[in-house]
Amino acid sequence: MKAKLVIVTGKVQAVGFRFSTKMIADDLDIKGYAKNVQDYVEILGVGEDEKLNQFVNKVIQGASPSSRVDDYSVKEVSVDESYKKFYTN
Repeated sequence: MKAKLVIVTGKVQAVGFRFSTKMIADDLDIKGYAKNVQDYVEILGVGEDEKLNQFVNKVIQGASPSSRVDDYSVKEVSVDESYKKFYTN
């Protein structure tokens, strides 16, 4: 089990990005969250290594059709097993 913190900037707010990110997470059995923070979206993904890599790749390609990712960063972080599903807020 691994965890990654992803920061995504660009046209990622008010375009269904978090909702689409949740759909991808649910399909891949990824736990964590996606939330708007000022002018970017912060995403924590927790899951099996291969699925987590697939999740991150799909998200940074633009989770929703209306979104546009201009920049992103990915950082491996400590696993937080308290998440039972993927949340958006």
